[in-house]
Amino acid sequence: MFTNWSGGQGTPIWLEQDRWHRMGAQAAFSFRLGGVSKPPFDSLNVASHVGDDVTAVAHNRRIVARKFAVPVEDIAWADQVHGNRVARVDESWRRLPADKRRPFAASDALVTDVEGVAVAVVTADCVPVLFFDPVRRVVGAAHSGWRGTVLGIVQNVLEVMVMDYGSNIRDIRAVLGPSIRSCCYEVSEAVASQLADRFGPRHVFPRPCRPGKFLVSLASCIRQDFVRAGMCPEYIEDVGVCTSCHNDVLFSHRADGGHTGRLLGIVRLSAQNEEAYAIGRV
Repeated sequence: MFTNWSGGQGTPIWLEQDRWHRMGAQAAFSFRLGGVSKPPFDSLNVASHVGDDVTAVAHNRRIVARKFAVPVEDIAWADQVHGNRVARVDESWRRLPADKRRPFAASDALVTDVEGVAVAVVTADCVPVLFFDPVRRVVGAAHSGWRGTVLGIVQNVLEVMVMDYGSNIRDIRAVLGPSIRSCCYEVSEAVASQLADRFGPRHVFPRPCRPGKFLVSLASCIRQDFVRAGMCPEYIEDVGVCTSCHNDVLFSHRADGGHTGRLLGIVRLSAQNEEAYAIGRV
């Protein structure tokens, strides 16, 4: 657990996808530590819609942008609504003045092939999913809560990568970030039945001594969608960390009583000279 994390002692803690960097992409998930927000958003909250001080959020975004080595204005955000819409971030967005680059409306996933642009999602129990095709050089980020999971948001991202960017499904990689896990994710029978109908009963477990309550594994549902879509199973990775169990270092909507900050899932294509440096060519 946390085998590729960095930071601490007053600096942001950061969980990186090391293998992708050698293939031309940088991907990471932020923790809740190392920012400037006050409780209950302490301290590296990157979301502007949760009630945190806007100045603190802007400061935190600059912190993560600096750590990610990308200008903060070159991070594309989704206006997340728990749906399954995928927005494409193209050169026309990059050409906009920085103050005109708004979050993509009613979207829960972003895909781009523009070098230098990072795509990001924010979560606090939902599953952040990052995508990378090293052959066609395409990246994506998705926010997959139970509604988005039922609606097949990760399948929609794959479809956009294949149909709009020419990706081969067998080349695409994905990593699932910190999220609430089946140890802690209790849902009602109404929610459980939708997930069981869509993915099968093996992802839903009756909770002992809690009639009408069920435990759910969103991560296993998402993995099933990936495999059914034709992805190589060895290219599907999962950090395996529960936000609710570790809300001392990760934001959790459930564990924090519904009033908390948001973590960041972010990915970008590396510049060509960064790739060469990463594999020791320069």
